[in-house]
Amino acid sequence: MKKYSIIDIETTGGSRNNHKITEIAIINLDGDKVVETFSTLINPEKRIPLNITYLTGITNEMVEHSPKFYEVAKKIVQMTEGRIFVAHNVFFDYNFIKHEFSELGFQFKREKLCTVRLGRKYLPGHKSYSLGKLCADLEIEIENRHRAMGDAMATVILFKKILSKVVDSDFIGDEAKKIPLPPYLERNHFDQLPEKTGVYYFFNEKDELLYVGKSKNIKKRVAQHFRPDIKRKKDILLKNSIAKIEYKLLGHELAALLFECQQIKEKWPPFNTSLKSKKFTYGVKLLEDKRGVLYPKIFSSIDPEGYIYQFKNKHSAQKKIDALYKSILGDLSLLESIDNKVDQMVTVLGVEGYNKIIEKTFYFNVPKLSDFTLKLDQSCFLKVQNKRPVEIQYYEGSDIKEKIPLMDDPQMRGILWSFLVKEKNTKIIETDFTGGYGY
Repeated sequence: MKKYSIIDIETTGGSRNNHKITEIAIINLDGDKVVETFSTLINPEKRIPLNITYLTGITNEMVEHSPKFYEVAKKIVQMTEGRIFVAHNVFFDYNFIKHEFSELGFQFKREKLCTVRLGRKYLPGHKSYSLGKLCADLEIEIENRHRAMGDAMATVILFKKILSKVVDSDFIGDEAKKIPLPPYLERNHFDQLPEKTGVYYFFNEKDELLYVGKSKNIKKRVAQHFRPDIKRKKDILLKNSIAKIEYKLLGHELAALLFECQQIKEKWPPFNTSLKSKKFTYGVKLLEDKRGVLYPKIFSSIDPEGYIYQFKNKHSAQKKIDALYKSILGDLSLLESIDNKVDQMVTVLGVEGYNKIIEKTFYFNVPKLSDFTLKLDQSCFLKVQNKRPVEIQYYEGSDIKEKIPLMDDPQMRGILWSFLVKEKNTKIIETDFTGGYGY
């Protein structure tokens, strides 16, 4: 027989990092039978905002002499021990309680079930799965709405209706052990995800695009978005808003990187920030001094046409130069002066000999050609013109199966060259130009 703790809490606000619990109710079920109940107001040790008081009816005066969380913590542990934690939008209640325990130095860990997600699976067809609207549709009366015991009692009735729809009673226990999903996301949307390279899309209940991501293993990466230990408010909001997932297989990491960047720039999803804000404002070029000796120099306000190496800040650009000199001159900390060491090498090797070394190091893995095609795998190719990625091509045998045109954008170019510098096995094929790969 499965045992459950149906739990509801009220709080001073929506973020567990900045707010506290003001009330808790626990109703224990053995199967579908109520065996124990508990509820209490809790002194949050901070002021309750007026808008929260308006919503819940809980005032500062009501909680002033109530027990603090640590005084009821033992009771919570005892009542939930060996039981599955059940709540409507379970991660809100569970993460608040878990955070309260963590501040006491205790790790609270229970299997979880969400009646929002279970309701969507076993009670389909409702416009909304909020507790109030769903209970109204099912004619479940809620006494004292937005109070812990009133909402918990309604959740018990709702949960029993769900249990009556479940054919395999073991499913509920197995469900609690699965990767925890957002409350509005159906399990099949996650289960059907491939463990392959591509781009994935998160949508909300209104079918609005929230986020675009990429991974070499889509299913594994998506699961990371659902971790219960996520702390950033933006990540929690995203997770709890996801109702649908779509994906596109790209076959290769570079194709996925480029396509993700393009999709973000075209669709502008509200939860994507890194690729939106990234601007390459510094570049590194090789120049000649009066002797004709090549040396790397940092430029700001760069023209993307003329730079293979582009950076967001001057510090990153300088690190590239330091790495270049280190590979040529050895440990820089042991040198009296980089310029002196370069002069010594020029004296021994000559200007031409030294320049060949610095060019080979600087342009390592960088194609000499401006126009070429990269073979990314057996069926995926990337067409490059004027050192810009212009099209991803997919072949089936000798026939082109799909073409994905790419926008003309300096960030896309930066992705291409950054990848080529790091990747040693990508090959140039099918080009009418002479030249080679690397220097």
